[in-house]
Amino acid sequence: MKAIPHQHSFRFHNLGIGDIQLGKKPEQIPGMLPFPSYAGKNNFHVYPDAAHYHAFNGTARGTIEKDDPGIDLQHLFTGINENGFINRIFLYPQEANEQLAWRLSQLYGEPFIGKAQAGVQNTWITASETEVTLFNPAANQTAYTVISFRFFYDFPALKEYIIEGRT
Repeated sequence: MKAIPHQHSFRFHNLGIGDIQLGKKPEQIPGMLPFPSYAGKNNFHVYPDAAHYHAFNGTARGTIEKDDPGIDLQHLFTGINENGFINRIFLYPQEANEQLAWRLSQLYGEPFIGKAQAGVQNTWITASETEVTLFNPAANQTAYTVISFRFFYDFPALKEYIIEGRT
């Protein structure tokens, strides 16, 4: 009989979720492994290269409030800068719905909303100068819904650390 994998529950906060935080080293976080060792690595293109990423190897759920049922995560990645510290966090919910932005607003306040052909982007700037972004693709797109974290003034994290799903 196969054992049921343990589900890790992480609480959303200004620097990420649970112990997975901006400015921390991924080697200090149980369950994180280098991206090249991640079983789902072939489903994604990563920039600048795979050596700059880690993936959470396990079943994860993010909770927003104390009694929140949580958001089941399909994938959880971190980008690391040249010093080995997490500078981007990417969360891929298993199911995205129109209430996800509302739920994140309960924690982070009123978002800035941007609309484009590719989808809708909600952005929150926290008191600790962290940018939290929720991207929901347009209905006819094959892109993933993703929640990302970065320090607001870390422009290399914004422009150079990109993950794209393979189609």
